Amino acid sequence: MRVCYHVQSHRDQEQTFRLMRTLREGSPNAVLHLSYDEKGPPLDDRAFAKLGVEVSLDEGGYGDFSHVDRHLKAIRWLVESGTRVDWMVNLTGQDYPLMPVAQMESELANCPSDGFLEHREAFTQESTWPDHRSRSRYYYRHRRLKPLTPQGKKRLRPIQAVNKIQPFYRVHVSHGLTLGRRTPNPFGSAFRLYGGSAFMSINWQTVDYLYEYQGTHPEIFDYFRETISPVEATFATILANAPNLGFEKNCKRYFDFSGSTFGHPKVLRVVDIPLAVASGAHFARKFAASDEETYRALDVLIQS
Repeated sequence: MRVCYHVQSHRDQEQTFRLMRTLREGSPNAVLHLSYDEKGPPLDDRAFAKLGVEVSLDEGGYGDFSHVDRHLKAIRWLVESGTRVDWMVNLTGQDYPLMPVAQMESELANCPSDGFLEHREAFTQESTWPDHRSRSRYYYRHRRLKPLTPQGKKRLRPIQAVNKIQPFYRVHVSHGLTLGRRTPNPFGSAFRLYGGSAFMSINWQTVDYLYEYQGTHPEIFDYFRETISPVEATFATILANAPNLGFEKNCKRYFDFSGSTFGHPKVLRVVDIPLAVASGAHFARKFAASDEETYRALDVLIQS
């Protein structure tokens, strides 16, 4: 049993190193892959090299296709380098395990399906998105005009009212000032739109499927590249429509979006740990880099 942990990070190297060190201690045979934002502070890759971390410097972003690109690049590296693993788990540097790594990997090894992937069909009762959000995000081709500060997002949010009075264009501010235009889309009875968490744990058959899909269906990736928050739909849609794959509708991640603004989960503290553990999730996010009290409590769980 061998797992690849693919971690995307853009800052707080010490926090990311803490995660990598914990994974290495719990899984000496694991493949550790770090995709670090090339625009972030210079990376001290010597420390990561001592842990045997494969480091890739990549273009980062927020709410755009960069998250998908970085995950796909890691998949290509695995396959083309001949680095065979049984499972692939994607994370960020702000994630941390909620149980001993060996216990988590045992659950993966005994999983009867092809992985843990949150996927809910849009425009059905199971979807957590209102219909208008699914249409606005994924039935329009979007162009990001300029980044926005949190204050700028709040100030410009009222202009989104234009979306309610006409069907041809969409304006969004959550991921920067973005203008969308209604265009033909690839969705239908044979290829349904799904949404879910960007985080997943998938077996090698699924990794190989995504590798092949990049070459056979580039138009799907090209379409999602110009949508809003493509990371929440690209993998869910492709994999949920795969004819010979099946997934648990649970990504095994714990988040708390209560009171969230612009889609950011709250920062978890010590008081949040019991509820996170009770969820049965493998990982939780997000944690503050400087919150030593919470990390100490998490380490007690991991080492138990």
